Amino acid sequence: MTQSIREVLLAKMEIFTPSEQKVAKVLLDQYPSLGLSAISNVAGHAGVSDPTVFRFVVKLGFEGYASFQQSLLAEIDMAMNTPLARMRAFHSETSHEAGPERTLLHVAKATENTAAKLDTEAFGHAADLLADPHAHIYCGGGRYTAFLASTLAYSMAYVRPHVRHIDPALPHTGDTLVDMGPEDVFVVFDFRRYQRSVIEFAHAVKQQGTRVVLITDEWTSPIGSFADVVLRTYAEAFSVIDTKVPALALCEALVVSLANRQPEQARQRVEKLEALRMRCAASDAALPDGESPWLDVKAKRLDLI
Repeated sequence: MTQSIREVLLAKMEIFTPSEQKVAKVLLDQYPSLGLSAISNVAGHAGVSDPTVFRFVVKLGFEGYASFQQSLLAEIDMAMNTPLARMRAFHSETSHEAGPERTLLHVAKATENTAAKLDTEAFGHAADLLADPHAHIYCGGGRYTAFLASTLAYSMAYVRPHVRHIDPALPHTGDTLVDMGPEDVFVVFDFRRYQRSVIEFAHAVKQQGTRVVLITDEWTSPIGSFADVVLRTYAEAFSVIDTKVPALALCEALVVSLANRQPEQARQRVEKLEALRMRCAASDAALPDGESPWLDVKAKRLDLI
C-alpha cells in the first residue's frame, strides 16, 4: 500500500457504506492506537459486529486484521523515526562521506515525488480559496514549519491583500482567532512529529467556521480529519532532517497559481508596491548621510519609554 492507512480512510470515506463509515471514523478519531487493539474493541467503539470490521479491512486491501495491524505498525515505525535515529542510520552507511551532491539529489527526488503524487483537484480547490477576494488569509506553522508559513504569507501579500502570518497557539493568538470567520482561510503547516498546540488552534479555527487548508507530510497531521483541503508532500527521510523543500515548492506553486487566477489584480498590486518602494528609496536617497525619517520616529518612541 503506497498510501498511509489514514490517507486511504480519508480518501474513501464518501464511498464507504454507513457501517464502514462508522469503523473508519472511530479509527481516525483514535488514530493509530485503536487500530492496534483487538478487533472486538474496534467493533465496540464503532457499534458494529466483528465480521463487519474484518470485511472492512479486507475491502481496504488487506488479507485480514493481522495484516492490517502489521501495516499500521510499519507506518507508525516510519512516522516515529526520530531525527537522532535517522542521523545514526545515515552515518552508519559507507557513503556518508559523499559531498553535497547526494543531499541535493535527495531533495530533488523528494520534490519530484511530491509533484508526481500531487492531488491536483485538492491543489485547485486550495488555490480557489486563496483567490477569494472576500477572504482574509492567515498562515501559521509550528516549531519547524513557521518559516514556511511566513514565506507563503509574504509571497501571497505581493499579489493579493489581507494576508497575515500568525503564531497558531491559543495563548498567543486568541485575539486573531476572534476575528476569523467563515469567509476567511487558514493555511496551516503541520509535519511529524505533529504539534499539539497547532492542532488545537486549527480545531478552534474550524469551529469558527473558517476554511482550513492543511499542508502536511504523507502520514498526514490529525488536522487532516477536519481540514477543508489537504495537500501532502512526499519526502524520504535522510540524515537528521526531513527536507521541507517540497513544501516550499508547493507554496511557490500556490502563489503562481493565485497570480494566474487573477492576473490583472496581481499586476496592479505589484505596480503599486513597486511604486511605493521607489518613492521610499528616492526619499531616503535625498536625505543627508545617516538621516532617516524612520529612524527619527523610532528615536521619538524611545524617548517616550
